[in-house]
Amino acid sequence: MNNPITCYYSIKDNGDKKMLIPMKVDYGVRILVYLASFPQESIVKATEISKKRHIPEKFLFQISNDLIDKKLIKSMRGPKGGYSLAKNASDISVADVIESLDKSIAPVACLDDTESCKISGNCAQQNMWSEVEEVLISKLETVTIKDLADKEKPIVDAVELKNK
Repeated sequence: MNNPITCYYSIKDNGDKKMLIPMKVDYGVRILVYLASFPQESIVKATEISKKRHIPEKFLFQISNDLIDKKLIKSMRGPKGGYSLAKNASDISVADVIESLDKSIAPVACLDDTESCKISGNCAQQNMWSEVEEVLISKLETVTIKDLADKEKPIVDAVELKNK
């Protein structure tokens, strides 16, 4: 049940638990991981990224502009133009991507907007959810785009070999 706003990740082993990740973050990570699979300074066309990573071009352009603003990627215009990483993939964490694109992975809205909840400040859950967010961010600060690209490479190689 994917839509442009939210990507649902199911954990089947422990029942039907789901974690909601903004689609913008998912697409941003896909873009960066794909760029990391090329040698540094390689220019990759937007149409290729869109096709290979299953990202609608409309969203790719929007997200890439944010990634450019945050100096995670750079762009080159013209017929030979495209995108490349602006820094080493090992220097970009998933937390950096979230900060660049979404600003928050708060599991509940009241952590970002206390006025959105009528009982905010008087709720026993608010502190718990804040701690959950801190644990997530702490973990995602340790996962780099290079880590993900390295894990993805054997999968991509196996699929390409199978399709030959």
